[in-house]
Amino acid sequence: MPSKKEDEFEEDEEFSKPEEKNGFRIGLSTIIAGVIFIVLSEAFFYRLSTKTDATFEMKEIIFGFIVAVTITLFLLWIKFLMNSNRYLGAVIGIAGTGATIYALKTQFRGPNTTTFVIISLIVALTYIFLHFWKSSEK
Repeated sequence: MPSKKEDEFEEDEEFSKPEEKNGFRIGLSTIIAGVIFIVLSEAFFYRLSTKTDATFEMKEIIFGFIVAVTITLFLLWIKFLMNSNRYLGAVIGIAGTGATIYALKTQFRGPNTTTFVIISLIVALTYIFLHFWKSSEK
C-alpha cells in the first residue's frame, strides 16, 4: 500500500475544529447595567441621608454597593436563563423587577424614591427586553 502525501490525509472532525464553548461571559450590557445600578444606589442613599439629616458613612456605601451587585447578579441570572427558555426568563425577570420595586416603594416614599424607581425600572426592563430579543435570534 503506497503511503499518502501529507496533504492527502483526511482530517479528523474532532481535531479539525476546536469546540466553541459558550463559557461564562458577562457581556458589556451587564457591566453597563451594573455600573448604572451602583451609581443609582449610591446616589439614592446619599440623597436619602441628606433629606433625613442622617450620616452617609462607609456602612451606607457598602450597603448601596451590595444592593447594586445583587440587582446585577439577578439580571445576569435572567440573561443565562433566557438562553434556555426565553419566555420563562422574561416572566421571572419582569416579576422579580416588579417585586423589587414594590418592596422599595413600601419601605421608602417620596420624589427621590420615585425617581430612583423610574430610572431603575427603565434600565432593568431595557436589559430584559434586549436579551429577550437577542435570545430569539438563536
